[in-house]
Amino acid sequence: MRYPAAAQFLRSAIPDVIHAYQTALRTVRSPLAMRKEAWPKCRDQAQAIVEDCVARLTGDGPLESAEAWRYSHLVGTDRANQGIAVAESVRAVEILWNAMQPTINSAVQHEAPARRAPALLLISTAFRSSAGSRLYAGAVGYGGATARSSDALPNDDDTAAAAGVSEAAPMHAGVGVALSRREKEVLEGVAKAMTNSQIASRLGITTATVKRHLNNIYGKLGAVSRIDAVNKAFGRY
Repeated sequence: MRYPAAAQFLRSAIPDVIHAYQTALRTVRSPLAMRKEAWPKCRDQAQAIVEDCVARLTGDGPLESAEAWRYSHLVGTDRANQGIAVAESVRAVEILWNAMQPTINSAVQHEAPARRAPALLLISTAFRSSAGSRLYAGAVGYGGATARSSDALPNDDDTAAAAGVSEAAPMHAGVGVALSRREKEVLEGVAKAMTNSQIASRLGITTATVKRHLNNIYGKLGAVSRIDAVNKAFGRY
């Protein structure tokens, strides 16, 4: 189903969304907005995510592409080189979503009453898909950059991943500590900003099992939160 009225409003409001996003990032003193060398790519990623939401409302697509993956991978590498933690990228996604709320609520009002809830759900799904795929690609880029800076071998599978082949991102769980295959799959879901129920559905397990894996991950990594676990697994502070 298409929602052209909501799409048109959201498209016209993109500059306002980006301004609200930058203001919110500055309020929490995120380096993504405070550093002039980081903000342009951060802005481009945010705009691309909102545009993906517009595309889903109009029935266009696909949302994910090799080009978007490659750019997000570059962004992750760039942030690693600037010493910006992965946690900042994860936090920025939630800040962007919150900054979009007033505009989203106004956009769906341009549709007929019966179409507003489905339009809102579609925007939410599109946002999580777009932001999640970009977060994951960025984490891969970040992990590759930190591995190379530690004289590790480059990840030759990055090219295959950019072409759409599913590959696990390099994870640094500490000396003598290794994550299991399932723990890595759960953590990759966390890095994509997925909820426990979404991770469970994707992996075909229960939410209780996801929580158990997360507790094991926290213990192995010495992490205190989801963001902390992603940051410690995919890179270093």
